[in-house]
Amino acid sequence: MRINHERLQQRMAGARLDAIVSTTAENLMYLTGIDSVHLDMFPHSGRAFAALSQDTRRGAVFVCGRCEVDQFLDADEPIREAVAYGPFFREVPEEAVLDPENELLREVSWDIRFDDARSALVHAIRSVCPGGGRVGIDEDGVPSDFLDALAKELPGWELVPAAHHLRWVRQVKTARELERVAAAAAVAEQAIRATLAIAQDGVTERELVREFNRSVAAQGGVPKFTLIRIGANAVAGQRRPTGTPLRRGQAIWFDVGAVVDGYWCDIARVCTLGEPEPRLARLYDAVLAGEQRALEAARPGMTGEQLFDLTVDAVRAAGIPHYRRNHVGHGIGVEVYDPVLIRPGSTDELEPGTVVNIETPYYEFGFGCVHVEDPFVVGADGNRLLTTMPRELIVLP
Repeated sequence: MRINHERLQQRMAGARLDAIVSTTAENLMYLTGIDSVHLDMFPHSGRAFAALSQDTRRGAVFVCGRCEVDQFLDADEPIREAVAYGPFFREVPEEAVLDPENELLREVSWDIRFDDARSALVHAIRSVCPGGGRVGIDEDGVPSDFLDALAKELPGWELVPAAHHLRWVRQVKTARELERVAAAAAVAEQAIRATLAIAQDGVTERELVREFNRSVAAQGGVPKFTLIRIGANAVAGQRRPTGTPLRRGQAIWFDVGAVVDGYWCDIARVCTLGEPEPRLARLYDAVLAGEQRALEAARPGMTGEQLFDLTVDAVRAAGIPHYRRNHVGHGIGVEVYDPVLIRPGSTDELEPGTVVNIETPYYEFGFGCVHVEDPFVVGADGNRLLTTMPRELIVLP
């Protein structure tokens, strides 16, 4: 199982929830394994849901538009019922012989009880929580007027916000989730290697970005942000890539993210074409020392603020005494920023199974950026990196 059922049931019991409903693409992925085409295409107006009872292992009632209801066949968690709404037509000739999957799809496609998303969701809630009860609704994916109208159609049910409950559950990854996070990271690492293979005098940022994206797609992933800058350009790392050519002795900065099978990766590396300038090497060693300190020192029960402080202190002690950061990492999973956030004031506590994407970038005008970033899983008996690529400064011949 990919869902942390014990943790989800614990949270529902503690919050007195008889059922819980997802509304966002990320929570739908978490609860069903379905990567919603509709929510991806229409992130502001799209409607697709998963509704679960307290018996979460029984599976979700999946609700979506009739066009994409075929996606219930891709779920990797049990689907107790697929409910379609709205118009869409899949014709069945009299002579057609359907295999079991297509017969299931035909049955769902031809069930035309629901004209809109709200009426279909009312049915789903009644199915998983019959007779009334307390239902947690992930409020992040729907506007308030949708929830108001939903409540009017369910007078015997108490609807309460639940986005924070689902985020809390997702903080601790199952073994299957850890495999997916590691697999996503491996795709990014291979794409970095493919990009470095074309790095030579004269290659441009645009060409490097194109090669990274090509490699991710060839491995079955979806590039989400590909921040690759040359030399001093890295100080403005969020800008579009340019035609700046690479020259011997310059650095290439990577801060790259992609989604693979519903899970995110977010990795940073720096390489130089030829031997690096001494100052660049010293600064890189300092940020690497900060990352290494976090990897060694993170423990269950430690807060995000505590991990932030010791990481920043390590960078300062290793050679950047004026080092400052707004954060030095975040959780990662079905969202690029899953709990926890490693920043000042964060009281979120690390737990065994929390994945921390630790990062220690240093930006400077006229210089660029040195940056290393990797995911690791917090363990009761020590922490484990989920990347395999060397973290030292990469020097290309």
